[in-house]
Amino acid sequence: MTNTVKRDTGAAKLPALPVLKGADPALSSWVRSVSEWLQIREGQRGNPLERSVTMRELQNSLGALQSLADVVNRAPEDGEVGIEIAPGVTASVAVERFAQFIIESKLFKDLTQSLTDPARFDGLPEEVRDELRKDLSTEAKRLKAAIQDVQRAVDSNERSYAMAIRQLTASLRDANAGFRQTTASWTDGSRAMAINVLQLTSSLGNYYQDGTEGRASLEQSMSTLASYADGLRAQYTMKLQAGGAMAGIGLAAEDVNGKITSAFIISAAQFAIVPPNYNGGVLSVPRPQDLVFGTDADGIYMQQNVYLKGNMRIDGSTRSLRDGLRGSLQLAASGEAWSDTTARQAVWLALGNSGSALSSNHLVIGDMVTIVAISGAAITRHWIGNAWANPGVVINGGLLVDGSVAARAINTNGLTVRDNAGNIILSSGGMDAAWLRNLMASQVGGLGSLATQNHALIGSTVRMPDGSVMNAGDFVNRLSKMESWNIDTFMGSAAIGSAHIGNLVVKNAHLENASVSRLKVAGGTVTSMNHAKGSGYGSSNNLVVLKMESVAGGTGFIVNFGAKTSKSGWQTLDYVVTLLLDGVVIETMNIGNWNDRPNGDNKYGSVCVFVNPGPGDRVFSINATVTSANSGYIDAWMAITGGMR
Repeated sequence: MTNTVKRDTGAAKLPALPVLKGADPALSSWVRSVSEWLQIREGQRGNPLERSVTMRELQNSLGALQSLADVVNRAPEDGEVGIEIAPGVTASVAVERFAQFIIESKLFKDLTQSLTDPARFDGLPEEVRDELRKDLSTEAKRLKAAIQDVQRAVDSNERSYAMAIRQLTASLRDANAGFRQTTASWTDGSRAMAINVLQLTSSLGNYYQDGTEGRASLEQSMSTLASYADGLRAQYTMKLQAGGAMAGIGLAAEDVNGKITSAFIISAAQFAIVPPNYNGGVLSVPRPQDLVFGTDADGIYMQQNVYLKGNMRIDGSTRSLRDGLRGSLQLAASGEAWSDTTARQAVWLALGNSGSALSSNHLVIGDMVTIVAISGAAITRHWIGNAWANPGVVINGGLLVDGSVAARAINTNGLTVRDNAGNIILSSGGMDAAWLRNLMASQVGGLGSLATQNHALIGSTVRMPDGSVMNAGDFVNRLSKMESWNIDTFMGSAAIGSAHIGNLVVKNAHLENASVSRLKVAGGTVTSMNHAKGSGYGSSNNLVVLKMESVAGGTGFIVNFGAKTSKSGWQTLDYVVTLLLDGVVIETMNIGNWNDRPNGDNKYGSVCVFVNPGPGDRVFSINATVTSANSGYIDAWMAITGGMR
C-alpha cells in the first residue's frame, strides 16, 4: 500500500458570490442563506467562533508544540525536563526548592499567622508584647468612645526602652471599632529593636448564624533588629483578615552570620497585574484583555506576549499529556517490506494500547520505525505529519550505526575540529600547540637526545656554527663580554625613553644640562632659596610676602628677615617689625635710629628663625608698625630655604 502526497496548491479563497436578480424568490432566498453561511465560515462576517479551520492552519499550529513533544519521552534529570522554546533558549526553574525556601522563611511564617493568634508577638520584648496582645474589640467594649495616649521610658542596668501608644475606640450596642498605633525602641545591650505596629479592628456581635462575632482586622508591622545572636533583620508586613479570609504582603531583608537573603511575598487567594487602560488620554475601566497576569487556586493566567531570555525548567515527573503531545519514538518492527500499517501498529502498541490502530491520529511528527526483514535488510521511515517519508537524505548523529562510516567515505577538505567553546583547535591550516596532548618525543624528528630529556639545561652540550662544542663550564666564558671599548659592537646607538634604576652608582659624572626636581644629599634635600624685599612709609602691612610649599616629613624652613629705617631731621624713629606665618605672628624685632647721629643715619636689624609647619602651601609676610611719635621710611627683606626632604 502506497500513500501519495498531493501537491500543495496554496490557500483556498472564497470566490465572489453572484447576486440573482429576477430569479425565483425561493431560489434567491436559498442563495442568500448559502452566501451568509459561507461568509460566516470564511470569517468575513458573523460570529468568529463559527469560522471553519483548515488542515493548513492545524499543521501550522503543530509547529509551536513540536519542541514540547521532543522532550516528553526524554529521561528526566532530577525530576525535571528541559524544553527548548527556541534555538539557544531553554527554561529552568527549581520550583520545589524555591517553594521550600519560601515556606520555611521567617517572613512567610509571620505573614500567615492569624491576627487572632497572640503568638505572632512572641519575638518582641515583654513590655511591648503585653500592650500589643490587648484585644482592640474588647478594649472598645470597655472604654466606649475614648482617646488614650500613653508614653513610657525606662533606663536601668538591664534594659533601656521608650514606648508611645495612641489608641482610639468606639462602641455602640454590638458594634465596636478600635485603632491603636504602638511605637517602641528597646535594647538590653546586646540586642536592639525598633517597632512600629498599626492595628485596626471592626466587629459586630451575632454576625454569623450561630451567634458568633464577625470581625475585620488590619495590622501593619515594621521592625528592625540588630543582635549578636540573631544577626541583622528588617521586616515589613501588611496583613488583612475578614472572618476566615486572609491576605497580606511582606518584605524582609536579613544578614545572619554573613548569609544575606531578601524576599517579597504576597499571600492572597487571587493576585493580578492590571495595567491602566487609557482612552483618549483619560483613564477608563480596564478591559478583560488588559489583565496581563494573574493567579488563583486553579493556576496561572497570562495574556499578551511573553518574552524569555535564559533557561526555564518544567517539572515532568507528574506530567499528564494528551495523545499527540509527546516526544517522537524510534522503534523496530518485523516484515519483508515496508508497510504503513505495520509502522502505525508498532507505534500504537508502544504507547501501551491494545488491538489494532484504526487511524494515524496517534502518530506525531518525528516518529521513526525501522522494519527489519529475516534476510537482514532494513527500511527506515519517519512520520512527517501526513505520510511516512524516507529519512535517507537526512543524517544526524542518532541515525549512525557504529562501523557504518569509513574514513574513505568522508571528504576532509576544509575539515575543522573545535573545542567546547567553538574555538578551532585543528584544521587544514595547522594545529594549536596548546592542544598537543601525550605527544611521544621519539616521534618528533630533529630534536635528537634533547627530545627525551625531562629537564634540558641550556649549555649542557651546545654546538656552535663553527663546529666547536661547548660544555656548561665554559659556555659563558666563550661569549664576548661588553666592555667600554667594544660597546658599539653590542649597541650601535641607544635611545632610552624611560628608565627606572633601583640603585645607581655613578662615578665622575658630568651632566651638561640637568633638571632635578628633588635631589637628596646625605639624607637631606637641596632646594632653591626664595627671597624678596619691600619698603613703605609709616606703619605698613605685607611689606614682603613669600609662599613656600611644606610637605609631609619635610625638614622645615630657615627664615632670615631684616629691616632698616631712615629718618628726616633729628626726630626719634622707632619700629616694631613682625614676621607672620599664615597671618599669625611667629617672631618680633624692634628697630629704630639713634638720636645722636646726623640726619640720614639708619638702624639695621635682622633675625634668623626656624619653623616646621604642617604640610601645604604656607605664606610668610612682614609687617612694620611705628611706635614713636614720628614716621619715616622702612625697608624690609626676607629669604627662605628648606621645605622638602
